[in-house]
Amino acid sequence: MLNRFGSVYCAIAFVCAWVGPGTAQVATDSARGGAHVLRAAPLEGAVEIDGRLGEPAWEGAPVAAGFVQRVPHPGTPATGRTEVRVLYGRDALYVAARLYGNPDSIVAQLARRDASGIYSDWFTLLLDSDDDNRTAFAFGVNPREVKRDYVLSENGGRDFSWDAVWEARTHVDSLGWTAELRIPLSQLRFRPGAEAWGVNFQREVARREETSFWAPIPPDAPGFVSRFGALTGLSALTPPRRLEVEPYVVSRATRAPAEPENPFYSPNQLSSSAGADFRYGVSSSLTLTGTVNPDFGQVEADPAVVNLTAFETRFPERRPFFIEGAEIFEFELGGGGDLFYSRRIGAPPHGTVPRGAVFRDVPERTTILGAAKLSGKTANGWSVGLLDALTSGEEALYATPDGVTRRAPVEPLTNFGVARVIRDFRQGRSALGAILTTTHRRLEEGDRLGFLPSAAYAAGLDGRHRFGGGNYELMGYAVGSHLRGGTEAIRLVQLEPGHYFQRPDAGHLEVDPELTSLSGYIANVEVSKIGGGHWRGELGVRVISPGFEVDDLGFQQQADLLREYGGVQYVQFRPGPIFRRWSARAFQNVHWTFGGERVESFGVVGGDFQLHSYWGGSAAIEREFSALSTSALRGGPALRVPGRTRLRLGIYSDQRRPVSGSVSGTVALQDEAGGRFLGLGPSLALRPSPRVELSLQPSMSWNRDPAQYVTRREAEGETRYLFAPLEQTTTALTARLSYTFRPDLTLQFYAQPFISALDYSGFREVADPRAAAFRDRFRPASVDLDPDFNFKQFRSNAVLRWEYRPGSTLFVVWNSGLRDVRREGTFDLSRDLDRLFGAEGTNVLLVKLSYWFGL
Repeated sequence: MLNRFGSVYCAIAFVCAWVGPGTAQVATDSARGGAHVLRAAPLEGAVEIDGRLGEPAWEGAPVAAGFVQRVPHPGTPATGRTEVRVLYGRDALYVAARLYGNPDSIVAQLARRDASGIYSDWFTLLLDSDDDNRTAFAFGVNPREVKRDYVLSENGGRDFSWDAVWEARTHVDSLGWTAELRIPLSQLRFRPGAEAWGVNFQREVARREETSFWAPIPPDAPGFVSRFGALTGLSALTPPRRLEVEPYVVSRATRAPAEPENPFYSPNQLSSSAGADFRYGVSSSLTLTGTVNPDFGQVEADPAVVNLTAFETRFPERRPFFIEGAEIFEFELGGGGDLFYSRRIGAPPHGTVPRGAVFRDVPERTTILGAAKLSGKTANGWSVGLLDALTSGEEALYATPDGVTRRAPVEPLTNFGVARVIRDFRQGRSALGAILTTTHRRLEEGDRLGFLPSAAYAAGLDGRHRFGGGNYELMGYAVGSHLRGGTEAIRLVQLEPGHYFQRPDAGHLEVDPELTSLSGYIANVEVSKIGGGHWRGELGVRVISPGFEVDDLGFQQQADLLREYGGVQYVQFRPGPIFRRWSARAFQNVHWTFGGERVESFGVVGGDFQLHSYWGGSAAIEREFSALSTSALRGGPALRVPGRTRLRLGIYSDQRRPVSGSVSGTVALQDEAGGRFLGLGPSLALRPSPRVELSLQPSMSWNRDPAQYVTRREAEGETRYLFAPLEQTTTALTARLSYTFRPDLTLQFYAQPFISALDYSGFREVADPRAAAFRDRFRPASVDLDPDFNFKQFRSNAVLRWEYRPGSTLFVVWNSGLRDVRREGTFDLSRDLDRLFGAEGTNVLLVKLSYWFGL
């Protein structure tokens, strides 16, 4: 049991011992600063965090000034003067910022913490406290004391899932506004005795869309964190003990539509649970995070989709435990794939109840018994990420026709593990990394869940190297996968979308029903220009073998691919006579299978712009050439699909205004049989007051596909692949309303009605799948089928969030869901809305209280 379910826990224990307090400090400080060096002064006396900067301690502290614009006029002095001072005490860092300007021109919107896209001025402290030149902690505040904190990466990416416990207060006066921050040292990761930390200060002026930095970061320069200045004078600081515990309790009431004959039905279901998260500082830079019975009840629902492809839809992760520190576990595989897709943990069960069950009660998701992860950076330069999660075995209840209630296993006890390490070189300009993912399921011989692999492994190496003054980057990775299981499990993997070993025309593929393991690999190499001047570009090659499979803990859609891709982009970031900024790009890629079949050939030319009026837009024309689809017949022979031309257009108004909006549209035309698509996506954003934000995003699409796959049938010893012309109309509205009482007390509302009608007619069957002409590819078919359907869904939630003390939060959440599905293909907006809102729904009221303890 230990070797299967405790492997990553043992690794965590080993690393904890290896990097504990006795580890030698062998790393050397990177070169920092140049002309941008600021010395932090020791705190003498007391500082009250009130935003007024009246204490004598601030007067003698060195000043950081001379901010330089990045946008809109790179390299020129910022339009408003900014002065920043830094003090340090025994347990915290203190920062004071004086932001000069006309107080009447200050822009400040109230919003929830970490709210994205709000129209506001900002001051942000950026700290690379472990001086790795790769990542930094960001602490931002606006004039109304709305806070945001995130992890900043070297390429400028921001991860807002990270939340620290810190203080910030602001004040507006006749000179502009001031900000005062207190950052507990327990929230940072740093080496004792370090001569310098990386630091930068950022100011954003909303009315000018101006961004400036103390240590300049030109838009054409490669890197971001590596260009910070230096914060010195902190060598006497000692990392404090870091222990945080956040217990929670949840009460939930659910009311569902009536099913009087269902023995598992309860019209009003009450439940409660409790759990806890904890964080422990194993060393100055490494944190052990754990969770017991994690709760994800307040998560916003996934958007509704109608997926007619053979492939799974990928949804973003929203659960706090998994998104916090997720950047260290990232190992992207290209094409939307990833070696670690955390939504596999706690996903809906794979199994179901036996056929013939009259009623069933299947768990919505598997229970996460516990999870732990260790992440951070060691003193000798290794970035480490270890994660382990254990999910319980699940059973479903079902009722047989004779009224007997039985149980059926639908998910086995499962352990998931991820280990990730990265070693930086040359002050972060080069790196080598490795990753290992494991999935182990407890399956017994003859288990009805034997269709699942008993074990899945993936191991990979990746690396990057910057050269040419840092303006060019060579990167690559290679990953191997290995599955183990019974013959049924491995046979099913061979038959799944993305593999389709059963394709009769694929001479390089063959189903082996006796296999008890399956292995494969993926490799990618890419060279790109990432900085220096206006030009950017990339050129790469990717290879995915037919047996590559990582879906047990990762996400992939296709294997059996050889891909060549490349593109160039020109970026004009300096304002000209007409445009404030603009860019143009061209990109192409071609895919083949290992058997030499060309399955995709694609090219795009496009660009975007912003005018001096702050209006802007984008345009792109895409061309897909005719190719062979190895998935269109769901395991049958490759089918020739027609080429198509797609035009995308978009325009947006001045987003600084209280009322702003945008319109986007897509038109696509197939080369054969009149296939076409039209999609429209307007949006409207309203800020009627500094406390209120409303956004409305309606969408409408019309799709005519002359040959949509329906099903397959066996007749006279042959397989008949049935298609039909499809007319699909889809409409949706995503609405969000936010009211902020104060920065720590907000009310948010989300709603999305979704309607899609699919009308099939005139069935056809495949005659010659590789024929050049559409008329030769299909022939009429007479079948008794009615695949039409009309799908309607409404999801909404309202969330009251009160951070009643730093790190401690009360949530009151109401969720509502309506659903109506009918066997008809017509679309009538008025009728469909009446039916949708006339349906019985499920309502959930949830109250969650958490309390943060920090030692």
